[in-house]
Amino acid sequence: MSETQEHWYNRQAIEQLAQHIPFERDAASKSEQIEMLRSLVLRHGRNMDPSLFGFDARNELIRLELWSRIGPEK
Repeated sequence: MSETQEHWYNRQAIEQLAQHIPFERDAASKSEQIEMLRSLVLRHGRNMDPSLFGFDARNELIRLELWSRIGPEK
């Protein structure tokens, strides 16, 4: 699965949010970031190659039960 520039930007946004969330101390900000992440994954996740995600982002997406929405539906 080749990644377009738009897909790359979307994946970067998801990865960076997922990597940042565990370190957020403010509960309100953390909730907002989780909702932003959830929205991005629901909107763009099916068009992404799961093998391109890093370990930390993958673990956070698994913890938030969003990993199953990354990549084509099986």
